[in-house]
Amino acid sequence: FRTIGLGLLVLLLIGLGIWGLNRLSAPPLERPCVSAPDNDEAGQEQAGVPGGPGPDDPSPQGPEATARATLAGHLAKLSGVRDPAEARRLLKALQSWLDELPAELAAAIIRDFISTGTDSDLPLKFSVGNDGLLTTPPTFRVALMDILASINPPAAASLGREILSTPTTADEWAVSLRNVARVETNDETKRYLQDKTEELVRNVAWQEQPSIGFLNAFDVFVHTRAVTSTPLLSELIQRKDRRDLAHAAFLTIDRLTQLEPVAMLEQFRNDRALQQSRPEMVAQQFARADLRNDAQRAIVRSWLLDPERTQSELGSFAGIFPNSNQMVSNNLLTPKPQ
Repeated sequence: FRTIGLGLLVLLLIGLGIWGLNRLSAPPLERPCVSAPDNDEAGQEQAGVPGGPGPDDPSPQGPEATARATLAGHLAKLSGVRDPAEARRLLKALQSWLDELPAELAAAIIRDFISTGTDSDLPLKFSVGNDGLLTTPPTFRVALMDILASINPPAAASLGREILSTPTTADEWAVSLRNVARVETNDETKRYLQDKTEELVRNVAWQEQPSIGFLNAFDVFVHTRAVTSTPLLSELIQRKDRRDLAHAAFLTIDRLTQLEPVAMLEQFRNDRALQQSRPEMVAQQFARADLRNDAQRAIVRSWLLDPERTQSELGSFAGIFPNSNQMVSNNLLTPKPQ
């Protein structure tokens, strides 16, 4: 019996050892698999809209990371789109999504995206609405800069100064100038905007093929009442080989004359090169003078009685005086005349 008992004990120990080894080598229990939503659903749920995680979400991917991923998804959808109507629809969806985000979060992800240099052309033209914001942007980056101006103006102005620190594109500079001007209104900023607009206009590469944004940027001269930029505008008006640049400069000078008549008429009276190159145009600017104003009347008298006045100039002046013509357009900064 003692022998039989020892044998059973040994067998029992062997059995327990085999059972333990099997436990160690057995595969772990599988977790139930939950299918992930598709990209569109993930973007909607994780972007902070109802149903998605809140700001205190404990998951490793927080609101900012998921918002970046959603923004990348919007870019992917817009990339390669050739139908303008489809591009406008997708941009409207982008605007709606960004509007629902907290303003600071929207600013953070847009700033991060802009810093990457990534962009995509859109099948749309640079077009300004009656509120100074764009109705259609030409690129994805310009779209983001424009949207940011409507949801977080201070952040848009800050980003605008960063963009204006180095040449990117004329369209981006035009929107950035507007974004800064809408928030910062002191005299120092006006000088800064004037200098940056002159830098934009003098950029040779941008002059060669001026974009619509490039031409719209001239409105910043009017907004800042940049009378001291008249020599640059005068140079462009005299470019008879470049009607596009000359026309943009003429519209700017014409509007500045209406805002600052005394200062601008002084500039014209002393600009002999412009008088010789565009005598009729200069005469029409003098015809804008209000002769009830002593200072304006004195300048016009001096110009009219100058012995160098030609019959052509006098005829242009008399033919349009008093010149109250208005050019009506949607502008980045200045309101349309009533």
